[in-house]
Amino acid sequence: MAARNVPLPTAAEMAQIDRLAIESGAIPERALIENAGRALAGHLQERYPTGRVVVLAGSGHNGADALVAGRTLAAWGRSVRFVQCGSRLPSPDVLSGWNLPIEPAPALERELGAAAVAVDGILGTGLRTAPRAPQARIIERVNEAGVAVVCADGPSGVDFTTGHIPGAAIRADLTVTFGWPKIGLLRFPARERVGDLLCVEIGFPPPDPAPPARAVTASWAAELLGGRSAAGHKGDAGYLAIAGGEPGMAGAVILAARAAIRAGIGIVRVVSDPANRDIVQTSIPEAVFVDWTETDALEATLRWADAVAVGPGLGTGPERVELVRRVRGAGTAALVIDADGLNVLAAGAADATHGQVAPGRPVLLTPHPGEMARLLGSSVAAVREDPPAAARRLADAAKATVLLKGAPTWVARPGGEMRATTLVSPGFASGGMGDVLTGVCGAYMAAGLGPADAATAGLAVTALAVLHGVDEVGGSAADVPEALVPARQALGTVCPGAWPGVSLALPAVAAGRPAGGAR
Repeated sequence: MAARNVPLPTAAEMAQIDRLAIESGAIPERALIENAGRALAGHLQERYPTGRVVVLAGSGHNGADALVAGRTLAAWGRSVRFVQCGSRLPSPDVLSGWNLPIEPAPALERELGAAAVAVDGILGTGLRTAPRAPQARIIERVNEAGVAVVCADGPSGVDFTTGHIPGAAIRADLTVTFGWPKIGLLRFPARERVGDLLCVEIGFPPPDPAPPARAVTASWAAELLGGRSAAGHKGDAGYLAIAGGEPGMAGAVILAARAAIRAGIGIVRVVSDPANRDIVQTSIPEAVFVDWTETDALEATLRWADAVAVGPGLGTGPERVELVRRVRGAGTAALVIDADGLNVLAAGAADATHGQVAPGRPVLLTPHPGEMARLLGSSVAAVREDPPAAARRLADAAKATVLLKGAPTWVARPGGEMRATTLVSPGFASGGMGDVLTGVCGAYMAAGLGPADAATAGLAVTALAVLHGVDEVGGSAADVPEALVPARQALGTVCPGAWPGVSLALPAVAAGRPAGGAR
């Protein structure tokens, strides 16, 4: 996660980047193939330094990349065998005069039986439907063979744009993807098939135009957050009001406030039901309590705040509907709307989907798929089928930035710009995680970041806090606020290791249900 700018192209966008780079003369096609294959060979050799390698070469560019990798490994002294897995060998000839026989597909069984590592170059990035029968049989046999699998660009059989798996698909131990990570490799179920993911630079010029989607990285978050002046005071760090916590739901607003404090907010005021005064002031002595039934105090707080976060544990009764209306209509503060704040919007869906939520003010909406479905008048299944499209639709309709929680979590700005998280963990699948994220994003918006940048920084810091401070099973959202401080400190030190040219390095995700995003 060392690179600040990591585009996430679709398969079609990556093909266009490749074509324009070659046609412009920026880099020859053969040089791209050579760079990709040699990078693949280097990472394979580092991970699996011994044993025979079998290269499975399809007819496309991934097959050529795999052949270069095999040729390179052979030149380094590894025992390498080659099996043709397409109707023809890839073009151009990349063996450079080396006498390396390529066996026909029937030799697959014998070669897999003698190999320790298989290089997957069977299919390329253009797949949209299930692999044809000959390739499907090869893929299934590789998965059954028990050898380590290293993929060229991505696992054969996955859709590099949607992450869908329409048929047979390789299960990889390591994927070395070239140029930039294709967006489908971060989406489930493809993410489960990728294994460890390394994104390597192979010589592409900067994409122009850049893909509209971009990866949320630690380096980017560190740049957004910057440092704090030694001469600064609490006003410089921002004033945040958090409205929520009907009777019996004080925990949600307490989590959000604790997270905001650990994220660095200057002052936080908790706007809540008077029944919660004692527990809030006992649990968060740093916070100022505001009784939401006291009209003058509420109005003063809304004018005072740099940002207002509304929704955690709020409830949806008529009085809460009126509170959300007042929050939206009073003052000029930036808004974060989460949880029941979104459910109130959904109850009057035209407000959220046919006009600005709060004209003239920065707004961040943070739904999970169920809340998103209610806001759009859609189904949860439809939202999960294409989360980026759902996030874009709501962002454009509401003229607000949308953070759609999941694995990955998507951040959409009006007009089509997308950002996607890269870190997922089962630790996210716990009640209250969304309240923590609301507090962090609210703190960053109060400090002056725009909604998309606050969401980007908030997601990066919260993800690192969960990964390093919360047990995957049995961890609690209450563990996260304390972990936010070391997570922010770690932003500038997160890197993909000592691998030259690697701009993104992500650990494998265990097969099963998606590992989770912010809830």
